[in-house]
Amino acid sequence: MAMKLDGLPGPGRPLVVQHFSNPGIGSMPIPGVSFSAGVALPGLPTPQVEAAPKRTPRRLFPETWIWDLVIINGSQGNSHSQLHSSSRKSDVSEEPKEIALPVTIPDTITEWKAGAFCLSADAGFGLAQPTFLKAFQPFFIELTFPYSVVRGEAFPLKATVFSYLTYCIRVRISLTPSADFEASPMEEEEDSYCICANGRKTVSWMMTPKILGEINLTASAEAVTSDQLCGNEVVEVPTIGNKDVVIKSLLVEPEGIEKEMVFNSLLCAYGEPVSKSFPLTLPENVVEGSARASFCVLGDILGGAIKNLNQLLQMPYGCGEQNMALFAPNIYILNYLNETGQLTQEIKSKAVGYLEAGYQRQLNYKHRDGSYSAFGESYSKEGNTWLTAFVLKSFARARSIIFVEDKHIIDAHNSLTRQQENDGCFRSTGSLFNNNLKGGVDDKTTLSTYITIALLEVPLPPTHPVVRNALVCLEKVTEAKEIHIYLRALLAYAFALAGKEDKRQEMLDSLLKVAVKDGEK
Repeated sequence: MAMKLDGLPGPGRPLVVQHFSNPGIGSMPIPGVSFSAGVALPGLPTPQVEAAPKRTPRRLFPETWIWDLVIINGSQGNSHSQLHSSSRKSDVSEEPKEIALPVTIPDTITEWKAGAFCLSADAGFGLAQPTFLKAFQPFFIELTFPYSVVRGEAFPLKATVFSYLTYCIRVRISLTPSADFEASPMEEEEDSYCICANGRKTVSWMMTPKILGEINLTASAEAVTSDQLCGNEVVEVPTIGNKDVVIKSLLVEPEGIEKEMVFNSLLCAYGEPVSKSFPLTLPENVVEGSARASFCVLGDILGGAIKNLNQLLQMPYGCGEQNMALFAPNIYILNYLNETGQLTQEIKSKAVGYLEAGYQRQLNYKHRDGSYSAFGESYSKEGNTWLTAFVLKSFARARSIIFVEDKHIIDAHNSLTRQQENDGCFRSTGSLFNNNLKGGVDDKTTLSTYITIALLEVPLPPTHPVVRNALVCLEKVTEAKEIHIYLRALLAYAFALAGKEDKRQEMLDSLLKVAVKDGEK
């Protein structure tokens, strides 16, 4: 296998190519792996390649250049090469075959380091020695300015011309005017400046941007003929590359403080076109030219929440409440990714590891009666009913992913059963430090609804005595005149799990009556 960097001519400047001809060998070597650049030949001195003189502005300045994955078909299977340039494949017994990857050298005056490695089912892993490519020209101009500025802010823009010629030149340095900014020289301008061998010259302007967004700054340096001496040296003009033009962009941000307004809407088409209008009313004190709007349509009910959802996986830690607050989301994330076909083996392994660790940790906070508390039996006399129901609910769901001993499910169920009163509702025991675990609502009816949901998700059938009595309690709750919105949602879910469609629909209808639509109830 051999690897070659081809198509080197850049935008009108000489190039220096440094070549290393020895093949690189990995821990599982592939015979014949080499990596070359340009027209370099093994055993020859480092060549210099001069491109034809062009005055193409330099405007491409990437931080990194090439990172390509190339699949090479060979006589004995496929070879996958991850490159900083190009790749090829050959059988051990065959002559090397070249595959060139044409590239255009960026405009940065710098030295590029290129490397390549190759994976083959037949030969293993091959690693090429790095090779170096120096993009260079006799003299060039560089601009120095901040990454971003505020509109109306004055800042110095510096243009520095570097000369690596062996003789003196006179250079005319200029900044192309634009309606996007105002610029004035910080020093008295000269028609041309003298730069001798390996010298430099910096010219500065005081710059004030007038518009928002990205503006282009164009500066040029041109070697000109002159009868004036540079000290005692006669001025010369290079025959190749006597002018350099550079274009760089500056980000101009608005003054003031950014304020964002977000409008959301759920559209259900049902096979027919639907439309939605959003009011875009700007504040009176909006900064001129800073207003902008973006629009996004997502075909998933979770919207932007699913983007990089796997990044929300966390290792459970902390007390019994903190541990469960991190344990439970891992279950829902894993199930969602699996159902939507986004689950990879790597994400699954990570999530399973977190769940197993969280499961083992939670057992440290279990009481002998099967209940759970924030710090365990050594710090609390009795477990908390809310937390025990949360553990039961989460452990029951986690059983499809990790091993959960049935004993812990049964113990939590028995603990909750002992808290059921004659009317089917459940009493609250123990202390809960994080009120968010119970939705910010602390009353017997909400607790009873939550426990009923946990029992139905184990799953226990609606005919189970404990569940049947609990549903009697919940049906009495629906007769109340005032029901908290959060409790209505819980009741709707509980009745849905129990198969009580009439009660489920009753709660859903009551929720729809208080729903906010288009800014009105």
